[in-house]
Amino acid sequence: NICFSQPGYGGMKPPSIEERLKMVDKEICQPLKLDKSQTEKVSAAFKEFFVEMDKLVNKNANPPARPEKSKIDPLAKTRDEKVKQAIPAALYPKYLELEKATRPKGPEEGRP
Repeated sequence: NICFSQPGYGGMKPPSIEERLKMVDKEICQPLKLDKSQTEKVSAAFKEFFVEMDKLVNKNANPPARPEKSKIDPLAKTRDEKVKQAIPAALYPKYLELEKATRPKGPEEGRP
């Protein structure tokens, strides 16, 4: 007998902070060709962002509800400011483009 337990969350467990940081490194830091110091600063900014985001997620909802945009925006702004300080100014527009591409696709995507 084989038994599969289906976790709530539409069969997908949200990635851990460590997994998300690996994605940031692969999808943002590497394409920008950041050095070790810059990568560490960018990772630290994202780690702080992910920790704060996790505090906002309603884990009692099924699937867990994403926080409202009004709560996410100030966190993202703080993170982006830290990244802006850590990387050369010329790379910042490219960073914004890469960051946007890494956002989780949710039902609110595609709305104006």
